[in-house]
Order: sequence, then C-alpha cells, then structure tokens
Amino acid sequence: MFKYLNQPASIGNMKLRNRMVQPGMGTNLAARDGAVSDVIVSYYARRANGGVGLIITEVCCPEPRGRVIPGELEISGLGFLPGLSRLVAAAHSGGAKIALQLAHGGCFASKSVTGEDPISPSGVGTVLLPEDKPRAMTIEEIRQLVGLYAEAAARARMAGFDAVEIHGAHGYMPLQFLSGYTNRRTDEYGGSLKNRARFALEVIRAVKEKAGKDFPVIYRLSAEEDVPGGVTVEEAVQFARWAEEAGVDAIHVTAGTWDSRVDAFFKAVSGQESARGKRLSEGVSIGMWVPPMYVPRGNLVPLAEAVKKNVHVPVIAVCGLSPELAEEVIASGKADLVSLGRQIIADPDYPTKVASGTPEDIRRCVRCNECLGSVLSYRGLDCAVNPEAGKEHEAFATLSPAKKPRNVMVVGGGPAGMEAARVAALRGHRVTLFEKDRDLGGMLRYLSVPDFKKDYRDFMAWQTREVRRQRVEIETSTEVTVELVRQHAPDVVIVATGAVPMKPSIPGINDPNLYWALDVLSGRIPPGRRVVVCGAGLVGAEVAMFLAESHGKQVVLVDQLPAVVPEVELFTRWVIQGRLAEDGVEVRLNHLITSMTATSVTCTADGKEASIPADSVVVALGMVSNSRLYDEIRTSLATEVIPVGDAVRARKVINAVHEGYHAARRI
Repeated sequence: MFKYLNQPASIGNMKLRNRMVQPGMGTNLAARDGAVSDVIVSYYARRANGGVGLIITEVCCPEPRGRVIPGELEISGLGFLPGLSRLVAAAHSGGAKIALQLAHGGCFASKSVTGEDPISPSGVGTVLLPEDKPRAMTIEEIRQLVGLYAEAAARARMAGFDAVEIHGAHGYMPLQFLSGYTNRRTDEYGGSLKNRARFALEVIRAVKEKAGKDFPVIYRLSAEEDVPGGVTVEEAVQFARWAEEAGVDAIHVTAGTWDSRVDAFFKAVSGQESARGKRLSEGVSIGMWVPPMYVPRGNLVPLAEAVKKNVHVPVIAVCGLSPELAEEVIASGKADLVSLGRQIIADPDYPTKVASGTPEDIRRCVRCNECLGSVLSYRGLDCAVNPEAGKEHEAFATLSPAKKPRNVMVVGGGPAGMEAARVAALRGHRVTLFEKDRDLGGMLRYLSVPDFKKDYRDFMAWQTREVRRQRVEIETSTEVTVELVRQHAPDVVIVATGAVPMKPSIPGINDPNLYWALDVLSGRIPPGRRVVVCGAGLVGAEVAMFLAESHGKQVVLVDQLPAVVPEVELFTRWVIQGRLAEDGVEVRLNHLITSMTATSVTCTADGKEASIPADSVVVALGMVSNSRLYDEIRTSLATEVIPVGDAVRARKVINAVHEGYHAARRI
C-alpha cells in the first residue's frame, strides 16, 4: 500500500531503512544547562523503536550564546558528548539513524536564557522579543562562529551521530545572513544574494573539512519567508545549487522565520496577499512550518518540488503530511523523503503501521499545536492525543496490566470516556461504555463538522475503532442514572459526561428563536444573511468561520474579551484571527453584551450602548461542566467514582484525553 514510503534511501553514505524522517522539533526536555537528560533519551528511544528511518534531533547549539529556550541541547565542548552519545545509542537500538541538528539562534537567542545580549548579522532583532537588543557581529566573530559550527560537527561525529543537519531555516543564524529581512550588511557578508549566502556556504565547507567529507550533511532551508525583503523561492533554489556544490548531501525544505507568522497575520487583517498570492485557507506558506488544522496539509510541498527540480541530492519535504499524501509526494517525484514531525509525537508507531499497511491504526495528529504551546511555555512537551508523549521516562506514563481485573463502567463516549475505556480495557479490566446518544464521539462530533476541523474526525474514528478493538462493551442511546449504576454494580465508575452550553444571566438569552453553537454545528443553520455570533472564544470563532466560509454569511463576532481565542497558543491564534479577517468577519471586542433577542444584540463599549442588528443570533458563550451524575453517585453510592474531562471542568480536548488516560491507568 505504501511502496515508496517503505523503500530504503540514502543520504550520502548513510543508509536508511525507509523514507520517513522525524525532523528536529523542540521539546524542552534537555537539562537546563544544555545536557542530555534521562527524559529526552527515553523520548527519542520510543520513536526509534516505532520504525522511523532517520531521527533529526531538536536544535543543538554550537555555543552557549545561541540557545533559544532553556531546555535546549548544547555541544559547545567535549563535556556534552557522553550525554549526546546516549541519544545515538537510543536511536541505533531501535534501528534508526540519527543526525544532530546544529542551530544557533542569533537574534532569537534571548538574554533571559543565555545571560548575554544576542548577536546577529546586522543587529536586527525580532518582533517576538522586542526587549532583546542584538548587536551586529564583527567579521572576526563571523569567522569564529563558522569554526564553532565545524568543531561542533566534528564532536557530533565523535559522539557517534550518523550525520548533522545545519539549521538554516526558521530564523536561525544561517537564514539571518541569507535573508534581506535580517541582513543589512554592506561588506562581503551582505548585499547580493551571493554575499548573503557566504556565511552558510562557509559553514558547510568548514563542517565537511573538519568532520570529514564522508560525513553526511543535511541543510534545512527556508525556501520562502513571506516577510519584507525575505528569501524567495527563486533565491532559495539558487542557494540550494550552491549548497550542493559546497558539499551538502540532502536539503530539507521548509519555510519561514518566526516573524513570517506575524507578517502573515497583519497581511490577512489588512487584506493584503501573501508572497504566493494565496489566502490562509488555501495554504500560503506564511512561515507556517507547524501549520495548525486551519491550513491545508502539505502546503509547503511545492517548495520542496521547486528545489528538487534544481539539485541532484535528496530532498526532504515537510508540513502536515498524511501517509497517503506522503506516499504521493514521493511517488510523483516531488521529494525523495518526507518529514513527519508532530505525527511522530502523536503516534511513535506511525512508521511501523505504515509498513504493515494498516494506516487506519494510526493515531493521527490533529494539528492543534498543543505541543508547540507547551514548548513555548517552557513546560516540556505535551500532546493532545498522546498522553505519553514527552513523559516516556515517567512512571505515571507507563501502562501495566491490572493486578486485579475490575468491572469498570465508563459513562460518556466522548474523547475522555473513550480514552478511559480504551486504556482500562488494554490493562485487562472488564469495561462497559455507556453513551446517551446514538453515536460515540461526544463533543468531537460537533467540533469536527467544519472542513477545517476534519483532523478531529480522524481522531474520533481512531478512538471508536480502538474501544471496539479492545472489546469494550458499548451501550449507546442509554441515559445513565444512579439506579442504572446500582443495577450494574461496577467496581469503578468513570464519569465523562462532558459539558453543556453556558447560559449567563443576560436578558433575552432564553429566547427560543436564538441559535446555539452546537445547534449550528449539528446542521441547524441560522437563516438570513447577517448573523451575530456572541462569544469570541475558540468555539465562537470557529462557528463564525464556518458560517462565513461554508454558508456565505456576513458575520459579526462580539465579546467582552480583549482578544479573539485567548485560550489558544499564540501562532495558532494569529492564523485564526487572520482567517477571520479574510472571511470578512467583523470582530467587536471589549463589548459587554447586556441583552439579546433573535434579531439583535445590545452591548456596552467605552461607556456607550449600541445595538447590533442581525437576521439571526448565535450564542457561543462557553460551556459549563455537566457534573450532576458524578455528584449523585458520590453522595448516593459507595462505589468508587472518578470524574474526567469536562465533567470536572469545561476545557480542551487535551485535558479530556489526558484525564481519561490517567484515570484508567490508576485503577
């Protein structure tokens, strides 16, 4: 089924068992001083044992000044090699090859992490860290840094790595030199494309000279930045040719710098087109190397294809590739290998399942970017659909057979309930899952309705298959009461009854002609052209996009919040805000809703009252826990009862899945 993905491949003299690559992804799992930790070793070992052909580590800095986040690897001296060699052993024990990614943050290396002012080609900083004031490097410092890259590569070879990857994308130092956005120099390292490419090409040659010409070097290239003066695909193609001449053995094609995300957001808000003249919903690159679900899968493949047409070394493509799309990319000659980043976090066994021809068994990444949010918040690594990700070394993330099988009753067939049922059955308990509706899925059945949320349909289907595979007894169309629990007499009840729409005390909110967010997502589309959506949280914003894009509505989104979707990680938030702007959604923030009818919403803003007319009004003012059954069981029966997910407090899918997992692990 996946003939091309499973074919062996070569990068220089490095032989790979398949064409599936785990790209460098920050985890914040290293020690504070840049040394390898037990946690990070376990994380990489788990993915190597899942069948991936090549692991490229997360960023590893050749000198302390270049570190971007606290838990980032470092290879600035021999003292780091014993730890780094543990990563090599972890990868090789699982049959994978491993490359060390060499990355220097330049202007993105914050003083709060390194203790020093950052350095950069021209003293140009970043909009993300305005408090840091980078200084321009001298010629002598540039040449010293070239040498540090070479020495780091030689140490990587000493530690046993099979290759190195020079990170020349996403705003790291080589891109800061290559890009006219950050390089304003007027000497031999600035001005023309050839001069701006000089630093990166010198690094490649120095690495080859110091580490050995037979030591494979991969170059990660942003083939388009989508910022003023940034790298274009035409420039990237020319650079790729020079990089091949300088000795690189493969080119890993991605896009963007951190500021591209900011620039793309403001372009969308102002109605400007991106560098490729596409909307966010059509897959513009916008530097979105970790695109959320609101961006089509494979949106960066055309960049890899453009590079591949102009070089002879292998090209690696990236960006939210499903196994079916990844197979097509290689089969059609658009790239030679594919990177499967967040997907390998969500399911480390992805390559093995591809090899066995069972893609339906893959726990697919939903591209929610909870992983990115956790890393940027310095919390390590989390995954919404895989509670074990980043926790492989911890006892609380290890499943073991139950010492004594118990009768477990799970109430609620949403993401929390299905995860609890799956894990409890996997451990050997006898599990019955009750769901009041006809179908399983819970809130996922609503959330996955818009096409831009279809990734959740895959996860819902996976959960449903898994509970059936584990032979969970399933009772649908069954409302659970205390009396039903008493009749079944389970040893443990896991309550996953979810949440219900919140009804704040707003005059008019009980008007039967109002529409509620879940009604809209279940097919009850409000009539008329102009629709006011009350609530700018994630559900409200998505309902607004859904009505505008799928039903041609003119939408006004109103809330007392100061920002749209404040609960969402920053870069995903910008994509949502940009897409709302492209959809023509009028956003009114800091507007306190004081009353509503079926055809108008009255608000107070800046001390003034205003009425917003509408053909229809949709209420999306949040959810509140449905904990009634839990309270009744706890007070009426002696049975052990555990609430999970929204039955505890209305939150996100990640909370539901993790709590369901751990409740079943503990019993």
